[in-house]
Amino acid sequence: MSNEPRRAADWYELLFDLVFVAVVAVAAERIEADPGLPTVTTTLLLFFPLWWAWVNLMATNNLYGEHVPAMGALIIAAMPGPAAMAIAVAAGIVDFGWLYAVGAAWIRLILLAMWLLPRARGATSVPLWRPLAYNLGTAAVWLVSIAVPPPFRYVLWVVAVGAEVALLAARGGFASEVYRRVSISHFLERIGLFVVIVVGEAVYLAVTGLAEHPTVPGAGAGLAGLVICALLARAFFRWGAPSAEQGLTTVRATGSFGALRDVAMYLPFLLIAGLTLIAAAIGVAVHDPDASLGLAPRLLLACGIGAFYLSNALIGVRLGRPLSFIVALLVPALILPSAASLLSLGSPGWVTLALAAAALVLLDLLTAALARRARRTNGSAARSPLDSL
Repeated sequence: MSNEPRRAADWYELLFDLVFVAVVAVAAERIEADPGLPTVTTTLLLFFPLWWAWVNLMATNNLYGEHVPAMGALIIAAMPGPAAMAIAVAAGIVDFGWLYAVGAAWIRLILLAMWLLPRARGATSVPLWRPLAYNLGTAAVWLVSIAVPPPFRYVLWVVAVGAEVALLAARGGFASEVYRRVSISHFLERIGLFVVIVVGEAVYLAVTGLAEHPTVPGAGAGLAGLVICALLARAFFRWGAPSAEQGLTTVRATGSFGALRDVAMYLPFLLIAGLTLIAAAIGVAVHDPDASLGLAPRLLLACGIGAFYLSNALIGVRLGRPLSFIVALLVPALILPSAASLLSLGSPGWVTLALAAAALVLLDLLTAALARRARRTNGSAARSPLDSL
């Protein structure tokens, strides 16, 4: 466990996260309304720039929030950005793409101020070109895209986000700043709170779906949905987060900037996307629990659970965990929920959710058994073969 001082999320970060409650709701409910591949793909593609904005704001506050008093005001000032982007997604991206681009540009300008203020106070050694290129340059691309008609507008969006991803991969004068300043405990808490937002959306859809259809099958579907949420939350918070702190501390000590970046910024999106698909599938099943669940929501459920465990596996690999332990859980984690979701084709939605919940119970028991084996083998504290965030 790290000896660094524990740092908790700031109050203004918690306030800012309330915008992303709406963002996740828009994404999940949009997929629930139309679980076909085009809608799912489009929604997740539009969701990524929102996640990327959130994780960049979180990371910047992680590095400089304790050193710049105005950081809280800037985080709050950023709130209209993701709100505008979410409204554009809900209202129709073809007609309101300009609003999506304005929101994205606004966030980049706030991020620019969040980097320039520490520089003015002498609190950073990062070269000036980085925040200018990363924030001002990409804000300009987003704003220019407003004047460009679809589909070429979307190409510029990909260029803007891709440029940020590429710049982050270039260490030049940035990695040492991260090693020196990053608070791993803060990173883990912030990402954990985002997980709570997405799991909370699944709970919300289960409860509201049951409220609309208060029947015995509806109660079965709602209860199974809640069990799925509880077991996924347990997998994340009981097995993943405690050991991830040790893993992240180790990779920072060894100078692995790439591992820090991947585990904190890239890979969690796969986990968040998987949970969003699960929330949408639960919403579909609970909304009409007596009807046979279609193939599309079944695929959502199977792919969502698979993405959740796959992201954990990739994080475990990135943190240098034993591959044998990771594979021992990943293989059944991909097979059991998929079998429960797809082999029950023709069954009512509540049956599919109940079978998926049973599959997660088996995975939880397997995780505990593998952790006990790891403890006996290594003589170390219990941890999951799949270390997640």
